[in-house]
Amino acid sequence: MSTQQTKDRRRSSDLAYSVLADKRRRYAVHYLKQRAEPVPLRDLAEQVAAWENDKPVAALSSKERKRVYIAMYQSHLNTLAKEGIVDYDADRGMVSISDAFADLDVYLEVVPGGTIPWSLYYVGLSVVDGLLLLVAWLDLWPFGAVPDLTWGGVVLVSFAASAFVQTYQTRRMRFGDEVPPPELQGGR
Repeated sequence: MSTQQTKDRRRSSDLAYSVLADKRRRYAVHYLKQRAEPVPLRDLAEQVAAWENDKPVAALSSKERKRVYIAMYQSHLNTLAKEGIVDYDADRGMVSISDAFADLDVYLEVVPGGTIPWSLYYVGLSVVDGLLLLVAWLDLWPFGAVPDLTWGGVVLVSFAASAFVQTYQTRRMRFGDEVPPPELQGGR
């Protein structure tokens, strides 16, 4: 990797973490990714306010709507647009996720609190499966009674099942899925 690529990658991760450190901005990006088309600022602000206040859009007070709308209009959307995360047409009041956001998506995987990181899980699984294969190879009782190919199948199934579970959880905790933002699903 060239020095320029390293600098670009560092800038991208710094940008993702600093600009999206604000909850309203994360909620806005999540909603815009869900919609995948330009949306009116009013609709965006209402949904962000609903998630922020943990209530349906229809149950929001005018004060809750207005507070988020003003913050989005005066600050958040300008910041997101300046950094190339959203496309914001202030004259028309329309907002959409930018094409450039895809470059930041890799930094935004949400890991739910209280869980074991997948990297450590796979290290542990490798150790357990390695020990299983070792005792089967040494023909230690009761493992020697089962054919070696069966133990190889057990190892394969354990890794395949783990990969499917990881894929499911990762997709469920991604920005822009058709569910509330990851942090409202317990992914804090």
